[in-house]
Amino acid sequence: MRPALPERRSTERLPTSLEGWFASEATGTPTACRVSDLSAAGVRLVIPPSADVPLEFELAIPDAQALARVRLVWTDGVHYGVRFTE
Repeated sequence: MRPALPERRSTERLPTSLEGWFASEATGTPTACRVSDLSAAGVRLVIPPSADVPLEFELAIPDAQALARVRLVWTDGVHYGVRFTE
């Protein structure tokens, strides 16, 4: 059994299941994603492996009527942690 890693987040995260999208900087083509965790500092996104994910982008979450500029912090190829930049 692996020991639990210490929590490094500075703000509490809340599990969500919201649809989102962002546009590729190269093509401007919208890419659908799922917002699976949300905190005051950022979100965890689930993005299809074939997607072109830029380092910085504008994330839209229509159900929450939210639009935010974000920066990629980490990824495992499917899950992407992004931090709000504004």
